[in-house]
Amino acid sequence: MRMRTTVILAALLAVVLWAAPAEAKLVYVKGAGGIEPAVYVATDGGKDPQRLGIGRAPTISPDGQWVAFITIPTGRNEMDAVVLKKLESGSQRFVMRSPAIDSLRFSPDSGKVGAITAGKRVRVYDIATDKLHVAAEGEIRGYSFSPDSKQVVVGRARKSGFQAPSDLFSGPALGGEKLVQVTDFGRAMNPVWGPEEIIFDRFRRRRGDAPAFNLWAVEPAAGGALRRLTQLTIPALVSGLVPLEISANSRRMLSVFTGQDTEVGFTVATRSGATRALSRDFEHGLVGFDLSADGRRILAHTGGWDPGAAHDVVTVPYGGGKPKVIVADAAYPDWTR
Repeated sequence: MRMRTTVILAALLAVVLWAAPAEAKLVYVKGAGGIEPAVYVATDGGKDPQRLGIGRAPTISPDGQWVAFITIPTGRNEMDAVVLKKLESGSQRFVMRSPAIDSLRFSPDSGKVGAITAGKRVRVYDIATDKLHVAAEGEIRGYSFSPDSKQVVVGRARKSGFQAPSDLFSGPALGGEKLVQVTDFGRAMNPVWGPEEIIFDRFRRRRGDAPAFNLWAVEPAAGGALRRLTQLTIPALVSGLVPLEISANSRRMLSVFTGQDTEVGFTVATRSGATRALSRDFEHGLVGFDLSADGRRILAHTGGWDPGAAHDVVTVPYGGGKPKVIVADAAYPDWTR
């Protein structure tokens, strides 16, 4: 009996150890408004911080093994560069350079790093092969990896100009094939590829003002079914909601309401289209950056859109509640939860 009990306990312990997730991690920026902002990594509760280097816009791979961030040009160097650091060993690689880099993010499988360079290309770096690929070219209006990390969806305009006709296209994340057109009505941009649908901005042109955004969803296949999510009235000088993250069950989404001197987090129920602002202060309030996979918590910073303002990194319940400060005097966070 004792031997059988010991075997059962050992088996149960093995199951617990196998099922236990790795400790979640957090990255953020200190001194975001200064000339030498510093990137840090810590536990997802903000403990045990470690400085990684000078840079901005950090992102951490879903498996917590890699951190990527954009360097700050100094002296005669006017080029941005993406630094990729392996946390376990501390080794680093410079994986791409461009006069301007934004929308830096990892693929869901943690094997690739993507970015928009100079607004004209979606470049994807494959970590395993140490090779840089061009996934899409043109007037890029946002991009996202597919849930299986094998493809990307991009917004691509027909010409320059923020209100130029734009549609969604998909293709292999590592390029090499012609992109397949997903939408055909000339007003689609800022896609996020969720577990079931691609959610994007369908914009309405406005004379002498920024375009007005509302959220729509489309099935990933070419010619897929469309459905409208939100029907917000967008005031002058603001654009509206831009999708950021979708929960694993596809029912909850984090977005950001953007415009002139305006940036505030919003939740969106993907079934009903119901929205809720994280803050009543659209200039200095909470800006969301990431949504936990289970959709229960939002990672954000206080202090609004201005990099030079005072910020704290906080978490807040998806359904509403008091923000919890996890890193004081920090901004632009990302996590693995």
